[in-house]
Amino acid sequence: MSLACMLNDTKYEYRSFTHILNTEDSLSFLAYGIELYVHDVNGCTRLDCIHGITTNLEKVTELLGLLNRAQVYPCHFRDVVEDYLS
Repeated sequence: MSLACMLNDTKYEYRSFTHILNTEDSLSFLAYGIELYVHDVNGCTRLDCIHGITTNLEKVTELLGLLNRAQVYPCHFRDVVEDYLS
C-alpha cells in the first residue's frame, strides 16, 4: 500500500468526556474534556487528551464539531483548543 493511500485512510476523531473538577476550596464541578483518536490501517488509537476544558456543554460541543469537521492534525490539537478558549 502506498504512503499516499495510507494517509488518505487516516481519520482523526475528537470525543468529549466528563469528569469532576475539584477546586482548592473543596468545590466540585462537572467538567468536559476532549480525547483525540486516530483511525488508520492499524485500527483506533487514543493519541491525546485534555481535561477540564470547560464546564459548558454547548461550548465543548461546538469545539468538538470544529475539530472533527476540520480534521485538525494532532500537532495542532492543543493550540486550537487554547485559541478557541481565549
